[in-house]
Amino acid sequence: MREAKISSHRFGYTLFEGSAIVRPEGACDEERTEALAKLVNSPLISAKNLILDLSRVGYVESPGYRWLVRQLQQLESDGKTLVLVGVPPSVERALKLLRLDRFFPVARDVQEALAGLEPAEQQIPS
Repeated sequence: MREAKISSHRFGYTLFEGSAIVRPEGACDEERTEALAKLVNSPLISAKNLILDLSRVGYVESPGYRWLVRQLQQLESDGKTLVLVGVPPSVERALKLLRLDRFFPVARDVQEALAGLEPAEQQIPS
């Protein structure tokens, strides 16, 4: 996985088969969410689909959930898909409380997300 640094925030990312796999780390507070938005909306991440790996996220504050909803709407209007993977229990609970869990596709891991996006067999790049 490559690394991008925006402000003082680091994000892992991989581009694979028309999808961008992005892994934020730490708490997704307002500042980190803004940095994540810059990365995802940059020409660097101009893939068809977005797989957001939350496995290294401690928690998500309200700006993060607002951004997720906006991002989902934008991607869907462009014919793209957003899939959440590695969702920590605290984020899963919040998604359910906010009744957002029915809108976001969730996969156990990146490989499952990729398999759900493209029926053809795919291997995750090393």
